[in-house]
Amino acid sequence: MNLRLRAVEISDADLIYEWENTYSLWGVSSTRAPFSHYAIEQYVKSTQNEDIYSTKQVRFMIDVDKDTRIQTVGCVDLYDLDPQHQRAGIGIFIHQGNHRRKYIAFNALLWIEKYALEILNLHQIYAYISEDNIASLNLFQKAGYKHTATLKEWIKKTDKYIDVLVFQKILINR
Repeated sequence: MNLRLRAVEISDADLIYEWENTYSLWGVSSTRAPFSHYAIEQYVKSTQNEDIYSTKQVRFMIDVDKDTRIQTVGCVDLYDLDPQHQRAGIGIFIHQGNHRRKYIAFNALLWIEKYALEILNLHQIYAYISEDNIASLNLFQKAGYKHTATLKEWIKKTDKYIDVLVFQKILINR
């Protein structure tokens, strides 16, 4: 299985629409209402002409080539790009189903780290992960990220608050 990260295309609008409107995923973002298909299309169109330094974010779609068929299985985002301090947040999503637990997310992380280091010249990447997201905690630990802080009762899920763990990876040791 070959992995490829690529820019978002207008043909991805239907898939992004599905992912962004999956209610069970809203807990890991600040989403509180569904997105219209039109809003998603406008987002995709705007990303095609925007510069990462002006928008402070970039999204890559994750494609896998399996049995000569290319399938988009997720995305990885760099956000809150801070060129002065050379850091950015990272988020990754792999669509449910038979795409998880196949090192796709791990390899996408390695690819985005190389991009962040060699193209953006970043010093570090960080991730906010809710304490109940065991798969993400394991992924980031396996990729060499270090737990550096705990944000107590940071996210409200249903009727309780849960902690969010901050993980960081230094890309350049100076």
